[in-house]
Amino acid sequence: MKTILITGTSTGIGHAAAELFAERGWKVFAGTRNPEKVPFHTAGIEQVVMDVNSVESIERAWSSLPPLDVVVNNAGYGLLLPFEDTPAEEIKKIFTTNVFGLMEVSRRAAKMMREKKSGTIINISSVLGIIGMPWYAAYGATKWAVEGFSESLAHELQPFNVHVKIVEPSGTKTEFHHVAYDTAFPISDAYKEKYERKHATHGQGADYDSPETIAELIWQAANDSSWRLRHSAKQAKQTLFWQRVLGRDGLWKRL
Repeated sequence: MKTILITGTSTGIGHAAAELFAERGWKVFAGTRNPEKVPFHTAGIEQVVMDVNSVESIERAWSSLPPLDVVVNNAGYGLLLPFEDTPAEEIKKIFTTNVFGLMEVSRRAAKMMREKKSGTIINISSVLGIIGMPWYAAYGATKWAVEGFSESLAHELQPFNVHVKIVEPSGTKTEFHHVAYDTAFPISDAYKEKYERKHATHGQGADYDSPETIAELIWQAANDSSWRLRHSAKQAKQTLFWQRVLGRDGLWKRL
């Protein structure tokens, strides 16, 4: 039986991925900060207390795990604010979760998989890790960091038969936008009108992917024996297409 650790499984993409892999016969270790609050419906899922903001929590969780075939770094959150109005403390917090936590889990996965000369590390990025958009400066910076880190790590681990994959969702029907906009920080007058207009219209779009769709993409990446690095969702591919056609400014107007 293949084994997989998925971080950030309380809701959304991580939760859907845990259910999907378990349904297909894998032993799933579902990392979350509060397992008592997370219901799963499929046998084969074992919850693991893991807070990626804490190296000590990651180390404790890791010490209880068996050898793993796949590790999915999914834990993360969004923050949508004009950069000028984004407090430095909030930037540090989002980097701690989206980048430094991911790196610490990857550090342990790399050692484990290098020693057994097999395995796959999958890092969940975003279309905003390849293009920049207004109000996403801090969040986008974390995903650009994930992209660069993952590509470098892929080169380091390939000689040991360890794969690194990046999964790039676009708009997905999760709690991402509610969390990202759930801030009480004041917006400067210079940005307020455009920001509030975006806030009012930027929700769960009808054409957004479902968490299950992205979970299927993670499944494909986990079972891809090639050295292909990036696995992009349909919506992400379409966004990149329109950027090539319309250019950067044209894409902003279209979105």
